[in-house]
Formats: sequence, C-alpha cells, structure tokens
Amino acid sequence: MNRPTWFFAGLFVLALVLWQLSPSETEQLSAKREASKPNFVAEKLYSVSFGENGSPRYRIYAEEMEFFEQLKHTTFAQPKILVYPDPSQPVWQIVADHATVQQQQNVILNDNVVIKNLSRGEYVRDLITERLEIDLQTETMSSDQPVTVYGPSYELYGVGMDGDLANEIVTLLDDIEAVYHNPQE
Repeated sequence: MNRPTWFFAGLFVLALVLWQLSPSETEQLSAKREASKPNFVAEKLYSVSFGENGSPRYRIYAEEMEFFEQLKHTTFAQPKILVYPDPSQPVWQIVADHATVQQQQNVILNDNVVIKNLSRGEYVRDLITERLEIDLQTETMSSDQPVTVYGPSYELYGVGMDGDLANEIVTLLDDIEAVYHNPQE
C-alpha cells in the first residue's frame, strides 16, 4: 500500500471511532424531549413569598403551573400577581394569559397583561400591554410594547414603559399621546 492509501484508511478509521463516540441523534432527541417535559405540574396554584421581616412581598395565583428543572424556568397559565411594597396591603395586581418565571424573580408576562393599581385615589389606575417584564427582587417593571395608561380623567398611549412598583412610578418611553376627559358635573 502506498502513503495516500494509508492516509485515507487512517482517516476512515478515525472518522469511524469519532462517529461511535458521538451521541446518537436518537439520544439527542430524547434529551430534548425530556427537557421539554415539566418535572412538576400544579393546578389552581397559590404561592406567597415573604420578606425578611415576615410580611408578604408578593402572592401568585395561577390556573396551572409547570416547572422545568433542566430549563430552569416555570410557566403559568392565567397568572395573577399581587405585589406588596407596603406590608399591610397589596398595591399592584397584575394579570395575564401566560407568564414565565426565571431564577425565581424575573417574571415575563404575555398576552392581555393588565396592571391594576389597588391604592385609593392614585393618579394611575390601570396599565394595559401585551408583554411585561417584572423583577420581583427590585420591584421594577418594563415593557417594549405599546402601553395604555388609564387614570381618573385621562388616557395615555405610548410605546415602552419603565416602572417602579414600590414607589408607584410609571414612565412611558416613546410615541406618547394623551387624551384628557372633562367630566360633566
């Protein structure tokens, strides 16, 4: 045998060994399927997270919850979150069609997101958007989607929002329009 023949034979043997050592396509598909299956499923979920002083920080309700350990996230169907910046009563109620929680503090809510201010006589009553991100640790929220804000005598429309749940501050970021209502007395 000449050198080129030995070279190609060696290359063929190396490829055969590497092929045998690599995970099969079936094993890879099986691992992907396994990761896409929830490790835990709950219906009619109710969960409370407490602060260091023992008072509630937030409560989460959901029709259904699925926990995915390998993907390190949790999904919720029909979630409702009550945020307690003040320990005595919730200030914000947030509902949506779907939510995903990552690292137990970052919540991404999607589809028909409504943020309701539960404080009496506040300037902001409701906020509506299609996507909202909340950091439960810092009690901040943001959206890059169109947002509608309803107040006692106005409506604001804009694209993008930043908010501070603890201080009840909401800032619309771009393309802001306002409609003011003059109530009949």
